[in-house]
Amino acid sequence: MSHHAHAVHAQDPTLANRYGTDQDRPSRRRLWVGLGVLGLLGAVLLAVWLGLNLSVGNIEYKDVGYTIEDDGNATVTFQVLVPEGVQAECDVLVMDSHAAPVGFRTVRLVSVPQDQRDTPSDAQQVYTVDVRTVVRGDSGVVEACRKL
Repeated sequence: MSHHAHAVHAQDPTLANRYGTDQDRPSRRRLWVGLGVLGLLGAVLLAVWLGLNLSVGNIEYKDVGYTIEDDGNATVTFQVLVPEGVQAECDVLVMDSHAAPVGFRTVRLVSVPQDQRDTPSDAQQVYTVDVRTVVRGDSGVVEACRKL
């Protein structure tokens, strides 16, 4: 019977004897974890870089007010910050009481050179623009500003 037990043992070795030990798995797992961490770090750095590049040099604008002069004219006042050396323009829109456009004008902007600025707020300029309308307007806004 011991001969039979020995024969069964020879035919049924342990899994480690049959398939080998799991020594190369941790290093492969470490490799994938490392690559995942590097990929995630790369994605974060790319997002930060893109965010900074898209925000630096942007034109910032804000509506200040409007005046409806009569049935054919309105004025729109807005504040804008144009980075030095950037040429830009803004679209000014006058709308009626139903928010339908009744007047439109594109205004070319000029940036203040750095050497003429005493403080960062000196870069902001206020524009008051006359806009002709086809009927009496109800409100006026800056629709968009863009680099040229």
